[in-house]
Amino acid sequence: MKKRAFILLVCAAAAVTALVGCNNNGQAENPPEETVVIADESLPPLSEDLQELYKGAYTIYYDISFGMFEADENDTLIKDDFTYYRVKDNRFRDYDAFRGYLENYFTKDYINQEILNETNILFTKGDNGGLYFLNGGRGSNIYYSGHTFQVERETEKEIDLVATAYYTNSNEPYGGGYFYTAPEDPDAFTEQVYPFVLLKEDGNWKFDSFSLFY
Repeated sequence: MKKRAFILLVCAAAAVTALVGCNNNGQAENPPEETVVIADESLPPLSEDLQELYKGAYTIYYDISFGMFEADENDTLIKDDFTYYRVKDNRFRDYDAFRGYLENYFTKDYINQEILNETNILFTKGDNGGLYFLNGGRGSNIYYSGHTFQVERETEKEIDLVATAYYTNSNEPYGGGYFYTAPEDPDAFTEQVYPFVLLKEDGNWKFDSFSLFY
């Protein structure tokens, strides 16, 4: 079972499944490569500008999910018995700059409810206004094999997409190349459906629902 909310992506939250978990040291069991590569054929069937929006949203969502932030180990903050580390990233000089960056890709409601909500312990704001995080992330789903996208509905203010992700039924990790069309042998895979929603906010398209497949 894969988690849809960011709170479930945090190792310290202890809400971790066997496929996407952390070891006793709080480190991801299956950490992905640091460089995000997005294959063109994996993109949703949208206009070029919206595909670029998807790439940007995917990249920062990926970084958040897997804890891909450089941390300043000499600048820490203790909150609720958790140790947070100052994020060292020129894009996020402080917490508010991080929120502003997220607003390039996600609606305000999605940010408030899923990424920076009160129960999400992954990030916190320091007394100095700095962005601090737990310096950890979830593991990847080693059974992910590929996915497809389909546009369900499109209006002037909303675009609804459905992604179907495929996970091998084998007890072994998937070892083939990822595919982005429906498999010819569907019985070999388990399917998981993910909704993606784009909304017009302040005249710009933003994601109001987003997911990773692994």
